[in-house]
Amino acid sequence: MKLTLETLYKDHDNLRRVLCLLEKLLIDIYRGYSENYLMLQRILIYIQDYPSHIHHPAEYAVFSTISREGGSNNKFHEDVNTLMEDHSEIDVIIRTALEAMKPKPVSAHPDTAGIADKLSILITRERSHLMFEEINIYPYIAEHLSSEDWENISALIPDYDDPIFGDKVRKEYELIIEAL
Repeated sequence: MKLTLETLYKDHDNLRRVLCLLEKLLIDIYRGYSENYLMLQRILIYIQDYPSHIHHPAEYAVFSTISREGGSNNKFHEDVNTLMEDHSEIDVIIRTALEAMKPKPVSAHPDTAGIADKLSILITRERSHLMFEEINIYPYIAEHLSSEDWENISALIPDYDDPIFGDKVRKEYELIIEAL
């Protein structure tokens, strides 16, 4: 797949769709409806795996290219450092939420209120992160990378298919695409 800025935007749009579903499930939890832990777990695993294995490495290749080609804008580099910290912090939030969904020895059921709080934090944090990238990082990328740069970056990125929004939905994510 050829990496472009539009590809990165599309990844964000797809993640926003998944976050909307996660928010709907969160609201159901707060309203006392039954929890769908399998769906919640699959969403969290997707939000954790796809960005960390595909989207973020693609972004890092872009950032590296800009740095190599003399991108000396201090604000851009500070913003990239902020993003790196965000990626790590969001990953910790996701792992904590997944851990909270496991039944505890003293109870056969997970702590619903604790899970809901963690999901709320994740949704807010992830949306803020996406906005930060699109307001502060992506416009700079659009100004500083040529078509040739994108071709070179694409050559570094292995072909990938989004496991939910790609040509073929992976089996473990079918319930998510059905719910969307």
